[in-house]
Amino acid sequence: MSSSEPAVYELLQVENPLPEQIPPFCQDGFLFLQARHLLNQPDRPLHYFALLNPKTGQSEARCAVFIRDDWAISPSAASFGSIEFSDELPDEEIVRLVDAVVTSSKKLLVQGIRIVNYPDCYLPFHSQRLRAVLLDAGFAVKYEELNQHLPVSPRSFTEHLHTAERRRLRKCQQAGFTTQIRENPDVETLFAFIRKARLRKNLPLSMSSKELANLLTNFGDVCPVFTVCDGDQLIATCLGIRVAPGILYYFLPADHEDYQQFSSSVLLIESLYTYCQQHQIPLLDLGISTSRGIRNEGLIRFKSQLGAVESAKLVFEMRF
Repeated sequence: MSSSEPAVYELLQVENPLPEQIPPFCQDGFLFLQARHLLNQPDRPLHYFALLNPKTGQSEARCAVFIRDDWAISPSAASFGSIEFSDELPDEEIVRLVDAVVTSSKKLLVQGIRIVNYPDCYLPFHSQRLRAVLLDAGFAVKYEELNQHLPVSPRSFTEHLHTAERRRLRKCQQAGFTTQIRENPDVETLFAFIRKARLRKNLPLSMSSKELANLLTNFGDVCPVFTVCDGDQLIATCLGIRVAPGILYYFLPADHEDYQQFSSSVLLIESLYTYCQQHQIPLLDLGISTSRGIRNEGLIRFKSQLGAVESAKLVFEMRF
């Protein structure tokens, strides 16, 4: 297509769409913006927006907002929502989609819109473009979270590690701990283990036992459960969410209180890194190390000693 013949994109707006009303996206997109995940998130109404390329029948930009506590929010239940768009989409079309989201949300008589964007490291250029459009539209950065990730390469995991973490990994290996991906785990046992570990560390638990069961039932193909065991004893676990074909997200890590002298999470993360190598996943996202912009220095240090790279994860707000 020549520059003199730009695509004419059709704006689609649907309230509480059925699965068949959500068009396919033009590329391998984020799990959290796919119909199956959006429709599984709580809170209604759900307002879905897309820019359709009429020549292909595919969307080249998409966004969903949910209504909760008098706010239009994106996402309702995921680590991010925001607006996903194709590499080729012009900025003025992103502006048009953002305008539609704002105009529609104002009619709902909510207090404003809150958009949690994906970490900048996922799509650095897209993040930069979207940030400029949102700020121009009148959004402000409410929080800047600190995200940390491991770039995955053919190099071994231990090459990234600081000396102390290498020593901790060796201690786990010498103790004979084993790692595996748990097929069809018992959800109640898994949930109780995660809940206990998070309570011990004063960390919030973002889902119930029922929601965890729902996640593993409906998204088991993109949500393997990683474990570290001492014999039959579970001593560490997490979920690895395949957020996109090239991204694995380290979610709900938990460890056993009786094994704190071992840093079993280092062995756990090594197993995720190996999984990424085996499945050609170049980015292992270790998640944010801040809460509403407040730094958790211990967590930041731990991840950086694994070789993690920092990037921003922005939360945008517009108050009406």
